[in-house]
Amino acid sequence: MKRLYLYIILSLFAGSSCNKEWNNELYVKEVSFVKSGVVKVNAKYKSQGGVVTIKVPVILSGSTGNPDDIEVTIELDKDTLADLNFDRFRLRKDLYFQELPQVNYSFKSMTTVIPKGSLQGYFDLDLKMEGLDLINKYVLPIKIVATSKDNVAKRRWFSKSIMQIIPFNDYSNKYSNAGIIWNRDVPQNNQTALTIPSRNAFVVNENTVFFFAGNIDEEAYDRAKYKIIAKFNADSTVTLTAPDASIKFQQKAGTYSITKKMDEVQPYLEKTYITMNLEYWYSDITNLAFPINYRFVGPLTLEKVRNIQVPEEDQQVQFE
Repeated sequence: MKRLYLYIILSLFAGSSCNKEWNNELYVKEVSFVKSGVVKVNAKYKSQGGVVTIKVPVILSGSTGNPDDIEVTIELDKDTLADLNFDRFRLRKDLYFQELPQVNYSFKSMTTVIPKGSLQGYFDLDLKMEGLDLINKYVLPIKIVATSKDNVAKRRWFSKSIMQIIPFNDYSNKYSNAGIIWNRDVPQNNQTALTIPSRNAFVVNENTVFFFAGNIDEEAYDRAKYKIIAKFNADSTVTLTAPDASIKFQQKAGTYSITKKMDEVQPYLEKTYITMNLEYWYSDITNLAFPINYRFVGPLTLEKVRNIQVPEEDQQVQFE
């Protein structure tokens, strides 16, 4: 019985000691980005020197909260970008992520503060998106290099972030494609039309996008030759041009319409549909000796969904 009582007493003391441990830090306090790897950051295009400010968040982990102001410092991380490009694309250097030119961005400061009592801080990133050719993929690779507290570490796998800057305007994004592609040199009843389910439209400026002609692969070596620029005019017409004359581009028709409706199940979601009805001719010159002359005709439709309860500027960044 004495041994039993002694065991009970020791157990009570042990339990009391364990409870006190909850008042101490159970994990290593670490600072990190919200998401590691390549992170898509959508930013509304502004022309004529317009600046868009993006807030880049950093967070603090741990079990005891944050009793102090913590300074966090970042810097560019070009080595990680070089490794990523080789690992992902190997010899396809035309597909490599390009570092965002310095003229197109600036951080207001490379140091920010996670305030006392908070678990999150922000770096303010100013973007200028004029002059970017989105045939390339532009990224800004950064890493956390220091904190102001010895007991706060960098979270190993989340201390680096490669932000892919994706400008958007009212007409950019992925269009579903119901158009069909015919070989102009063959009677239609002697061929099966070519189709492609979708086509990305990339920003040129506030009312202009570009896409790749017909069914040209968006990652083809020679994709730049097949770049088609679409300007949305105030009279509901679309003006199409091709910078490369070698594909013998001709516009035959081009109009667009915009309709909006609220989602029937989630009435706070506004859906906008932009439909381009196009006809154009172009030549596939993959084999210069035997060009193939194509005709594209049909609609491309973009669906955009917006939560009207959230300011639009808060919907442009995707860190999670």
